[in-house]
Amino acid sequence: MQEKSVLFICFIALSTAIYIAQEDCPPNEEYLLCGSPCPFNCTNPDGQVQCSDDCIEGCFCKTGYLRNDNGTCVSIAECGGQDDICDANEEFLSCGTACPGTCKQPDPIVCELACSMGCFCKAGYVRDTASGQCVTLDKCPTVKCPNENEVWDVCNGLCEPSCADQEPVCAFSCTGGCICGPGLLRNATGECVTPEKCGNITTNPLTEHLNAISKLLDVKFLNI
Repeated sequence: MQEKSVLFICFIALSTAIYIAQEDCPPNEEYLLCGSPCPFNCTNPDGQVQCSDDCIEGCFCKTGYLRNDNGTCVSIAECGGQDDICDANEEFLSCGTACPGTCKQPDPIVCELACSMGCFCKAGYVRDTASGQCVTLDKCPTVKCPNENEVWDVCNGLCEPSCADQEPVCAFSCTGGCICGPGLLRNATGECVTPEKCGNITTNPLTEHLNAISKLLDVKFLNI
């Protein structure tokens, strides 16, 4: 019983301390027990700096606000405008996707539901990770494929014709990857060959499809 009383008193003391600290925070700020040591600010709105993984306690700008050069938390608009804090073809979002599109992955299939604040490429643009700039897909640098007779495709990396399935039904998604060049098909061993060299199809179509996907994931599937 005594232990429960002590814990209850500690909880009340901690809650009171947090409440008092919260009241002491300036306008547009909130008190956090574990905040980022590198919070967003008007100069660095997307948080793209090297930062410690440790968290710190104190007052932080509320969501939708950034700290300006005077140390005051102001709205994004008061920072000087979107055009001033973001680069060309970018826009500032307080809740943008955690998996923005890139030249290699224009439309990520799997992505966490959490959002993040910062500068994001505008609609119709993707991030060129090499330069860090937002460009249209046709301006993305050409990717050299490692295997013979392959070409890079910005949207059909997970769906290409094969010896087992020459007219595949593809999901409506855009994923970059290396596919067989025009007029060629992917065979059971992963090579790009002409239709005449496909021979008799003895493998399971599902296995053929999995093998094509495995080329992107570096995973080998056994014949079913």
